[in-house]
Amino acid sequence: MARSSLPLLLLSLLASTSLPAMEINAPAPPDHWQESDWKGLPDSTQVDKQRVLFAKHDSDSYLGLAILLPDWQRSGQLWQLTRDLGRLGFDTLLLLPSPQQAELDPAAEKKQKTMDAFRQQFAERIVKLSDAKLQEGGFKLLLAQGTSAAWAANLIASEQLPAPDALVLLDGFFPNQLSNQTLAKQVAQASIPTLDLYQEEGGRWPLLAAEARKSESRRSHKLNYRPYALMALDETPGRIQGWLTHLGWI
Repeated sequence: MARSSLPLLLLSLLASTSLPAMEINAPAPPDHWQESDWKGLPDSTQVDKQRVLFAKHDSDSYLGLAILLPDWQRSGQLWQLTRDLGRLGFDTLLLLPSPQQAELDPAAEKKQKTMDAFRQQFAERIVKLSDAKLQEGGFKLLLAQGTSAAWAANLIASEQLPAPDALVLLDGFFPNQLSNQTLAKQVAQASIPTLDLYQEEGGRWPLLAAEARKSESRRSHKLNYRPYALMALDETPGRIQGWLTHLGWI
């Protein structure tokens, strides 16, 4: 009797141990924790079912909408500019970045389908969210950082993203020299006014990319292009204000 019950006992044990494996949840998407971190903040809101950070201007007059595109895991760094931009008259809209923007490279032909899907999604997000928040008569300022800056300039050059009234690049780069050379030509050939900021103590790729853009823009005699090396990141608001004054916005 004991012998015949042993196989049944083993089967029941196997069934009980295999059950938890079936109940394991799928892993969270890479940007899940990023969205969770920002969800409880006062400036956090949802637009078109997407988590964004949005702040109204606190000046007497409305100047426009500043669209902030941070680099992956740098959202807090770029959001620090909100107060200064608000004083100038800008509403500020920050789109949370995607980890894909730091992983994909325009020169990588093997990932073309993945890259095309990312480019389309990134451009559509910027257009939909900015259209939802831009008030009539205001300027559209696009301020992008790191790989977001590189992708934004790339999308504008390919006309997948409508050009804003002005573009600010902050440490813009791709982690590939060929892609950075292509980006430099795209920035130089674009008619959009561009402020190209980069940190003197920045990483290797941002510095190489900034130098390529400066050289190409000089060669192309690009108008309304101003490169500037920052000693510290907190110089950024002052440089933006001076540049907008030069453009006649302020």
